Amino acid sequence: MRRFAAICSLLALGGAGAGAPAGAQSAPPPLAAKLVTCQTGAALAERFAVFSGSMPAMKGARTLEMRFELLERRPADQGFARVVLPHWGTWEKTSRRGVPGFIFTKRVQQLAAPAAFRARLTFRWLDPAGATLRTARRTTQTCHQPDPRPDLHVAAVRFPAEGRPVVVVRNRGRSAAGPFAVRMSRAGAAATKQVVALAAGDRQTLSFPLGRCTPGELVTVRLDPANRVDEADEADNVVTVACPSR
Repeated sequence: MRRFAAICSLLALGGAGAGAPAGAQSAPPPLAAKLVTCQTGAALAERFAVFSGSMPAMKGARTLEMRFELLERRPADQGFARVVLPHWGTWEKTSRRGVPGFIFTKRVQQLAAPAAFRARLTFRWLDPAGATLRTARRTTQTCHQPDPRPDLHVAAVRFPAEGRPVVVVRNRGRSAAGPFAVRMSRAGAAATKQVVALAAGDRQTLSFPLGRCTPGELVTVRLDPANRVDEADEADNVVTVACPSR
């Protein structure tokens, strides 16, 4: 089992579960585990998931029970691992007579990101003496929580026939970035521009006072050279291009 500290940003509420036997006039619910809601967001408080389990009644069974286990996978993980949380991993139950089945829902809040979550449900049917008549297991679909951080990207480097070279910077991430610097350099010359802020999905065009470059000369653009912005992907912050022929 994974230590709780591995997902300390995740909160399960004690009152988040809701269960009820299916009504006496209802058709038996299917044996199923479902992802009902997967809410993503840039802020921790915006991210949550709702999982639901349902099971039909069984002849001879007095008690219907189901257990929810939360599973998590981080980008570096090989597979899903169980997360230990309050009010998860315990048996939810109903012993009401004459009902066609049992349905229970759990909600988990403040999901970590980037990560993926699913619920594994175990069902069991008990006779009046408490002996197990049948067990079953189902797993829900996955709730994917994308990385909420900004992601700076060089969208274009242009060398106009007249005027200064231009860099187009785009934020491909899911939250605002800034402030940060953009530096353009070539043999014997360099210049830096400052960006105050760049909203998610926005782009900004910057011109640099470097004059014309020589065809074939290498020009390097560095985004956020001081590493002031915590990004989802830092690997594309340096781009080198060749000065085009006139």
